[in-house]
Amino acid sequence: DLSGAEIIVSVGRGIRGAEHIELARKLAEALGAELGASRPICDSGWLPLERQVGSSGQTVSPKLYVAIGISGAIQHVVGMKGSQTIVAINKDETAPIFEMADYGIVGDLFEIVPALTGAVIESKQE
Repeated sequence: DLSGAEIIVSVGRGIRGAEHIELARKLAEALGAELGASRPICDSGWLPLERQVGSSGQTVSPKLYVAIGISGAIQHVVGMKGSQTIVAINKDETAPIFEMADYGIVGDLFEIVPALTGAVIESKQE
């Protein structure tokens, strides 16, 4: 049940393949977060349906929501718009997710997510 999670790291189509979900999982572990997903990820069977955030999935309101490779389709936004702080990582600077994000990072998630994970782990060791 994602509805009680304080931190959620969610992945969307930008992750490109099931083999890349591990990048998001490592960030989620570093943050002490739950792993969520947009509908296409669950429809593809890359993550179970109970991980789906959106109008046909769960509605969540964590303190921190990290959207990785999520465009921001209205069906997804409906499920996560109650989040206190939204961080979006997407290579498309015109992605609708940036309209509601508190912090937006435009760039390649395959470079940004490992660097962010490393920074989180490093900060915990200090």
